[in-house]
Amino acid sequence: MRVVAFILCAALAGCAAQRELTIDSTPPGALVRLDDMVVGVTPFKTSFEAYGTRRVTLYLEGYRSQSRLVEIKPPWYAHFPLDVISEVLLPFGWRDRHEVALVLVAEDSALSMPDIDPVLQRAESLRLAEPTGPRPLPAKAHEEPR
Repeated sequence: MRVVAFILCAALAGCAAQRELTIDSTPPGALVRLDDMVVGVTPFKTSFEAYGTRRVTLYLEGYRSQSRLVEIKPPWYAHFPLDVISEVLLPFGWRDRHEVALVLVAEDSALSMPDIDPVLQRAESLRLAEPTGPRPLPAKAHEEPR
């Protein structure tokens, strides 16, 4: 009975690690999408439960969108079996902070016609696609065949 009481007290006294992810941008104020959810604006701070790869995407009017896969690696004390000791049995919590900082690039002027032509050609090729995939468009008189 005393052993069970001791284990229960130790488990209740333990404090899980505090995991924190901070996302910042230059310039600040960008809309933050974490994986598939819009979560706030930069600078943004949140806690997380699991380690792994997350997709961070930033949007700010007048700037190009930035998207990056970020790998959040566990510290040495978060690997099994150390995690049982560090998160359950020890009476203090660890702080595990991860930071992501992205620099947003100002958007140039609107697309010009030469930039739009290849996009429209590719769209037409996809529109005319057969079940086996898109076929190459016939070369125009002023273009060289591919």
